[in-house]
Amino acid sequence: MGKLVANIDDDVKARAAALYDSMGMSLSTAVNMFLRQSLVDNGLPFKPTRHTPDGYPVPPVHNAYMFERSEKGHVILPADWNDSEDSVYDQYAK
Repeated sequence: MGKLVANIDDDVKARAAALYDSMGMSLSTAVNMFLRQSLVDNGLPFKPTRHTPDGYPVPPVHNAYMFERSEKGHVILPADWNDSEDSVYDQYAK
């Protein structure tokens, strides 16, 4: 069996070891499971995501939210969003 040496923050190592110990396994066993699952999945066994400081995932930016802007910096909504019953669109279309 091979040996793996990794640099891990002391706090992260201690917390992870305590977590896996509470699950009845060593940190070494957990790392071995991670590596084996990586081989099964042919990549990381989870989807890495960025999170905001409050812990919620950052939503992806969609082209649907990239609108033109007027010279004053106002967002120009698509003309088909214009509600003919009001004049709000006309105020910001210029």
